[in-house]
Amino acid sequence: MLTTAPPRSPADALAAHQQRVAELLTAAPAAALRSRRLPDAQHVRLVGSGHFPAYAAELAWTPHEVAGHLRDSALVFTARVARLRTEDDPLLPDFDPTAADRVAGYATVPPSRLLDELRDAQAGLLAAVRDVPDADRARTGRHATDGALTLGDVLDFLPGHQRDHAEQLAALLR
Repeated sequence: MLTTAPPRSPADALAAHQQRVAELLTAAPAAALRSRRLPDAQHVRLVGSGHFPAYAAELAWTPHEVAGHLRDSALVFTARVARLRTEDDPLLPDFDPTAADRVAGYATVPPSRLLDELRDAQAGLLAAVRDVPDADRARTGRHATDGALTLGDVLDFLPGHQRDHAEQLAALLR
């Protein structure tokens, strides 16, 4: 008799992908974090998957820049989850992950500090996601450029976003 595992919650899926990201980054030599670039074949493979069709510029990043992005996005999404849970129809500001000054700023953070900050931000995001009761998934807000969204939309996006960057890191750190 075939049995299937019950579907994972967004929090459980997010946690699994966050763990993979952490393992990939902590196993890499510090020099590789700042210098590795995605091989052309891997770029071609990833550019058509996950969220990368809309954010192909992210595939030019080093592992260090991916870590910076995941730190920043964890902070942004933690704030979005909180606002969607506590405010009526909040207007959520845009977050441009490829802004040149943002990406350039990652280089100013030493790898060990960046990985500590990433760990803390990821833990905060996971805690925020785990705390959301099913009844809150329908709460709505408006993204400054993308329009209406629900808290459920955000929760469903997060595991895939983390998975996409875990795949990117795996390709970068091979």
